Amino acid sequence: MHRRVMPLGAGLSAIVVLLAGCTSGSGGAASSATPSSTSTAASASAATSSSSPAASGSATSTAVPTSTGPAEVTPVLGSVSTAPVPVIGADGATYLAYELYLTNATSSPVTVDSVQAQDASTGAALQTFATDELVAHSRVVGTASGAAAASSVVLGPGQLGIFWLDPAVAAGGSLPTSLVHQVKLTFASAPNPLIPAELTETIARTPVSTTPAPTIASPLNGARWFDGNGCCSDVTPHRGASNPIDGQYWFAERFAIDWVQLTGDGKLITGPATDLASYPYYGAPIHAVADGTIVAVSDVLQDQPPGANPPVGSLTLDQFGGNYVVQRFEQNGHTYYAFYAHLKPGTAKAAVTVGQTVKTGDVVGELGNSGNTDAPHLHFHVMDGPDPLASDGLPFQFDAFELSGRAAGDAFDLIMNGQPLPLAADAPTGDRRDAMPLYLDVVDLTAGSAAGSASASAGSSTPGTAASATAPASPSAPTSTGPSGS
Repeated sequence: MHRRVMPLGAGLSAIVVLLAGCTSGSGGAASSATPSSTSTAASASAATSSSSPAASGSATSTAVPTSTGPAEVTPVLGSVSTAPVPVIGADGATYLAYELYLTNATSSPVTVDSVQAQDASTGAALQTFATDELVAHSRVVGTASGAAAASSVVLGPGQLGIFWLDPAVAAGGSLPTSLVHQVKLTFASAPNPLIPAELTETIARTPVSTTPAPTIASPLNGARWFDGNGCCSDVTPHRGASNPIDGQYWFAERFAIDWVQLTGDGKLITGPATDLASYPYYGAPIHAVADGTIVAVSDVLQDQPPGANPPVGSLTLDQFGGNYVVQRFEQNGHTYYAFYAHLKPGTAKAAVTVGQTVKTGDVVGELGNSGNTDAPHLHFHVMDGPDPLASDGLPFQFDAFELSGRAAGDAFDLIMNGQPLPLAADAPTGDRRDAMPLYLDVVDLTAGSAAGSASASAGSSTPGTAASATAPASPSAPTSTGPSGS
């Protein structure tokens, strides 16, 4: 499901005319700038700090210089939302998904020409965005909702831009221990004698987390489950959700997946899209992904009529997830929270209560269409705190699943009109272990496997084959214990 099933924070985005998601991050700093001209820049500081994303605890990080050379003016300041946590995708690559903040510290507009994520140790380019790709992977805060599509990324004086990055390392490759970002910039004219009209900054250094992505069981059973709005590569509604809550951005939905099930002939519906009975998977049991404890249950909403999203403003902030369950579980000494959303009315409170201990595979509710949704689906994500919006979204890996295909592009309109999902002819297939399904994957899932149960314990797990980073990860957690506020 892509553009039609809205992320949890999409309504918030429209209300505040910002974005919608979660952020907390581990330190970045603006440090080294290389002008394209030969002028020498005088000293300046562009220190930034942010919170870091691991599974529990809290920490404050300070800016880490990216260069030991002389200080240089960096008119655009950079930091990252979170120290990226490596996760192995169904394609075998290891992904590092996070967000880069760029702020124009001058009084002149500046065009961001390109952004490149690099291995901070070797300088090797891991991912580069320019022109149309850069526009597609960025958002300038303050841009009016419904504004004409931009052809370039221009930051006005004092304006912030958010850039979505997910560099990947091929299977068996060496994972960097830290990242840094090369940003090419152009001013219409030099803002002052210390800043040339064209320059390249090397900024926003961040460690790569050494905390492995938790390995869990699937929350669903059955064949042909379609990964809508998941990570990585595309800025889906989940990936792009950035919620301004309690005084900061949160990217709770960074790795969230909307799960829908296709019929044997690849269709989503068997009748009118406006009829819940047309969705054969409606009411499918939802299973606990690990041993753990239920920490939140909300089951007071009726299903939405399918076929259209609820009107903006019709839901309060705590209703975006519809009827939902939050489960706490432990793995490798870290605490995680699993979020199961849009559940069928009455099924969550019939299955679990707050404080209840559950085992991997236990039923926690049924798939429904409550909250911010336009078609029945399970919204599932893992986070570092109990609040579904004011928390940092963390990657996860299923212990086992069968990759049966991949959609040939965003075909949600087709399947909502009763057409079969077109599959890519050259898509890989086969058994996968300790990996995360990726956006547009079609998979066969089995809930409650033995590996999933073991993953809930404090013992070790093997997250995959790519080399892990050796940089330390700083944990963080939401600073408020009350409900999210806008």
